[in-house]
Amino acid sequence: MAIILEEEKKPINWVSIVGIGVVVLVVFFGSYYLFFKKPQLIDVVAPIDLSNINALAQVQVFDPQAIVNSSNFKALKDFTTPLVLPPTGRSNPFRP
Repeated sequence: MAIILEEEKKPINWVSIVGIGVVVLVVFFGSYYLFFKKPQLIDVVAPIDLSNINALAQVQVFDPQAIVNSSNFKALKDFTTPLVLPPTGRSNPFRP
């Protein structure tokens, strides 16, 4: 008569296996959307108020001299006040 001893099988922890699978799937899909998926371009229709955008978009050259010499620029008034520097400290701050 032979005596057969078998070790008791440990039950499989399905919660851990499913949890690890979910984490792997989240990391996989997250990395896919982060690194490989190109974002969709959003088409935005400009409001009617911005109908003159086409004229602005066709401007090719920006000439600062033409702006400075224009009559509208020369008609501007300067309302700035000169800055007054506050009194400074000693010329040698390390001298007692």
